[in-house]
Amino acid sequence: MVMRKTIKRIAALGTGAVMIGSSILSASAAADLSQYPTQYIKDGKFTGVMVVGDKAAAEDVIGVSDIAISLQAAAVKKVSSGGTSLAVEGDAWLVGTSNKLELSEELTTGTNRETIRNITTFIDDGDLDALASGEVTNSKVTSPYNQYLYLLSGTTATSSVSTGFVVYTENDDDETGDFLFFSSGSQIARYLLEFTTALESDVDDSAGSASTTGLFLTDLQDIELTMFGKPYTIVTAKRVTTVGDSVDIILMGGSTKDTLTISQTKTYTLGGKDYEVTLNFVDADEAQFTINGQTSRKMKDGDTDKLADGTSIGVTDVLYQDYAGGVQAATFFIGANKVQLKDTNINDTGSSNNLKVDDTEIDDAQVIIEGSDDNSVFKINRIHVNMSADDTFFVPVGGKLSENPDLDEPQVLFTQNWDIEYKGLSEVATEDIKLSTSGDSQYNLEFVDGDGNKVSVPIAKSPTGTAVLHGDTNKPFINVENWTISKDAYIVVTDSTRKRGERKTYILQYKGADKVGSDNPVIKFKDLGSGDSIDQTWSNVSATLVGPDGTEWNEIATLKIGGSDHKIYSAPGERVSNDFGLIADLDGSGSITGSPNNTTLSTTTYNPNIVNITTKFGAEIGVTNLTTSPYNSTGIVVSIKTPDEGRESNAKDSVDTLQATDYVVNITAASGEVAHAEVTAYTAGQKGTKLSLRTPSGENNVAYGYTSYGTWIQRDTPTSAPATLDIKYPESQRLPQVFITAKGASFSESAAGEGDAVTIQKIDVGATKLASEVADINAVNSILVGGPCANAAAAKVMGNPADCTAGFEPGVGKINLYEVGTGNVAMLVAGYAALDTRNAAQVVANYKKYTGQLKGTAVEVKKVNNQLTVAAPVPAAAMPAEESTTTE
Repeated sequence: MVMRKTIKRIAALGTGAVMIGSSILSASAAADLSQYPTQYIKDGKFTGVMVVGDKAAAEDVIGVSDIAISLQAAAVKKVSSGGTSLAVEGDAWLVGTSNKLELSEELTTGTNRETIRNITTFIDDGDLDALASGEVTNSKVTSPYNQYLYLLSGTTATSSVSTGFVVYTENDDDETGDFLFFSSGSQIARYLLEFTTALESDVDDSAGSASTTGLFLTDLQDIELTMFGKPYTIVTAKRVTTVGDSVDIILMGGSTKDTLTISQTKTYTLGGKDYEVTLNFVDADEAQFTINGQTSRKMKDGDTDKLADGTSIGVTDVLYQDYAGGVQAATFFIGANKVQLKDTNINDTGSSNNLKVDDTEIDDAQVIIEGSDDNSVFKINRIHVNMSADDTFFVPVGGKLSENPDLDEPQVLFTQNWDIEYKGLSEVATEDIKLSTSGDSQYNLEFVDGDGNKVSVPIAKSPTGTAVLHGDTNKPFINVENWTISKDAYIVVTDSTRKRGERKTYILQYKGADKVGSDNPVIKFKDLGSGDSIDQTWSNVSATLVGPDGTEWNEIATLKIGGSDHKIYSAPGERVSNDFGLIADLDGSGSITGSPNNTTLSTTTYNPNIVNITTKFGAEIGVTNLTTSPYNSTGIVVSIKTPDEGRESNAKDSVDTLQATDYVVNITAASGEVAHAEVTAYTAGQKGTKLSLRTPSGENNVAYGYTSYGTWIQRDTPTSAPATLDIKYPESQRLPQVFITAKGASFSESAAGEGDAVTIQKIDVGATKLASEVADINAVNSILVGGPCANAAAAKVMGNPADCTAGFEPGVGKINLYEVGTGNVAMLVAGYAALDTRNAAQVVANYKKYTGQLKGTAVEVKKVNNQLTVAAPVPAAAMPAEESTTTE
């Protein structure tokens, strides 16, 4: 007997691996799962299709739905920065370019404002899709057109900052807050539709024949124009007089446009309500309808009628053939919007007529039509609509201009398909700066120091009467170089080698020093922010300077804090006793400058080196002691500044354009009680004026206000206690979020990764398709849910394998990435069974959870103990290609 046994060893790549190798391994390094979903998002918008098989299992449908929802969250476009992300769904433009709209200030005199027009003169389709360019064609010409919205156009030199800005103020209803403000009589915007090739019509008589004295512009009739995203049909177009150079155009738009023949009935749904419409009369120039049992009046082209519920119906065309079998029909809008554009002189750029909407004249919307008329051919080059405020408008946070109660004619916003919305100030982190009291006789300054620690230090104390001490009793506050620092004094140390607004500042209290001759003598400080003690060893150094008493003082130590060095000096005769007096390089500049505290100089020659406090977020606090020589006043002046390179030397770039006005108060005393009052024109940063704070209606003894940086100031003035300050200083400039929106835009707050305001780019309906609906899967970016047995598009990408189950095994899902066509990507999300496919789809939908595992061009998904695991495919072991043995 002969027995032959043939043993065949499978090659290193098994059947499944061959499938992978024949398609995935041809992909270049550009296709990598670690980049998902960026391959499918361009400019924040999803670009591609999601495909399931024509007879997809429920698990595949659920899987593709999960992926679509996940991709929608990723399809966003950044529009601004801030702590809270403001997301916009729909068509909207945040007012701002490289130049950002800033908060305006209320001042006692003068202005510090920025208007919408300061940001840009106009916007177009690059900013708002509703201003998309278009094209119209008639028997005469094809006329492309562009659309623009000019912002606050028409403002003069004196009015240029009087409207269209955001400010903290009080509205006409005595409500206090930050509002987007428009002044009465000022222009809101100017809409412009500009034909790049003039729109033309012959001049005809009523019979449609050419006539130099004709009134009819027949070639313009039935042209469809989309203005500000809203489609309109020109129903009639006429010259106003036989001498020409004038035009009267009636357009109609609406929710639903249709044509009915005589006695025909159809039902239309508007706003959730059904309207049954029947054409029950038509003749040569009129039509009449019955709508839900209500009969309209007889209407000619361009006429409208209003139903009992306020809905309008309008006729755009009447067709009447007066013979047996002739067509008798009318074209109409239900939910109609009729617009009349009229100009009696098309040769100038002045307005002669107001806009009419549904036969109502809109007083504050003026129409300008530019063109030419040679009594043979009439041409239109431009259509303008100037929109002005008929009252003073205050748009509150979360409000829309169109919903302003003082806007008597919302139709002034031409087409009513757009709006101006104010969504409040950008949300950023803030820190507290306070002028608080300790009893009635003392003010403490509270702020956050260079290490982020809260500090509270006394800066003013009244021992009795009108006297004011700088600091506390026997604990002076010293922020001036070349002033003697005595035991228990509070000192300001900062780093002037850094830019203003970036300097780390600390408050230290001098706790004493060991006299000369002590073992390892130290100088002791306490850091008020951290509470830590600092023991600084000291010894004589040869370097000397002239101290405040006119004698030589020796350098004895260098204090290091916050990355800066501060040299310390003392007089030789002082060091024989403990707790001797010091002077210090408070600003870390390497030298001690400024007039000493024992000066007999006059106010004109006295030149102290005052060291300002810089808070963690960059506010600069100046404290000027006027109680000592040579001032001999009773005041201590405290100023809060936002330093900026555009105004101060060696400062950080803090603001976009507007320089925030300094806020300044002067501390005094009476009967042993401290008090403070606001000060006008004390610092250069006040520009000769001061901020005007507001007390809301219904509140007493408190006032509020903002600087243009977004610093919030609250000043409490109780009747039986000293006034206090509570200031919220932002980490970065808070900016007004003003949007120009098209109808349908909506807002929500969501947490973006970097705290950016974003626009959600809605994934279009139809992005999910059946395999049979995709003509060429290699011509698009695609996500294919379901394997080649269930999804014909997946089979094509995989090379139409003969065995559609090859490479798949029970319990394993696959996520494979392919490069297809010219620069396109296809991602296969599939499994042996429908449940395996759904598991793989869950991983894709939750891709952020699997950042470390989703990489390369292929991974496998398994469910182990109810947990999804993701790993690279395990290659089969290398084996000989084939072995044969024969046994006889």
